[in-house]
Amino acid sequence: MDNKIYSKVFGWLFVGLMIVFLGGYLTQSFLLSHLELAKTLYSGIGFWIIIIVELALAFILSLRIRKMNSLTAKILYILYCIVTGFTFSSIFIMFQLKSIIFVFLITAVIFGIFAIIGSKLNVDLSKFGLYLFVALIGIIIVSIINIFLHNSTLDIILSIVSILVFTLYIGYDIKIIKEMANTDINEDNLAIYGAFQLLLDFINIFIRLLELFGDNK
Repeated sequence: MDNKIYSKVFGWLFVGLMIVFLGGYLTQSFLLSHLELAKTLYSGIGFWIIIIVELALAFILSLRIRKMNSLTAKILYILYCIVTGFTFSSIFIMFQLKSIIFVFLITAVIFGIFAIIGSKLNVDLSKFGLYLFVALIGIIIVSIINIFLHNSTLDIILSIVSILVFTLYIGYDIKIIKEMANTDINEDNLAIYGAFQLLLDFINIFIRLLELFGDNK
């Protein structure tokens, strides 16, 4: 069962990453040739609407995945990736493409190592997950505060801590997927849920590494 569910999870993760990154690149190419539209979307209420939609889809996938039918779960996952691809277009505008590719490869290596570790663990991670969640809430709160402080040193610290937290989350999520495979959740839904959680881990590590090591245009 483990190998079968993992193959589905990583298959959907691959699909999600391709949609996000290819969508981001194509969107930025389009917006760079339509600058007025780009200004409207990135500086106006339109961008916040996209963010709200993205967050709403994330909450629905996280909280309602058990009760969805498989087709709905797949559609919502793909829709989330498309919306995320749009927000990712700003990254392709801000950073050099070769830098994005380099950081993507580094993220993939880190992801692969901790995914293997997570799949081999045979310990109870329930308490560990609570600590990670508390750390994540702390990161969010401090990040919001730093929007007003504009402290570059704190930005660096937040990036480093975030990389550590989401790297540990990879192992945790892999372990949770393995445990959920023994419950009554639909296998296709579990594959989507697992891919979604790992996609969040990958993207957050990627963004933080890009903030630290990316070359601005």
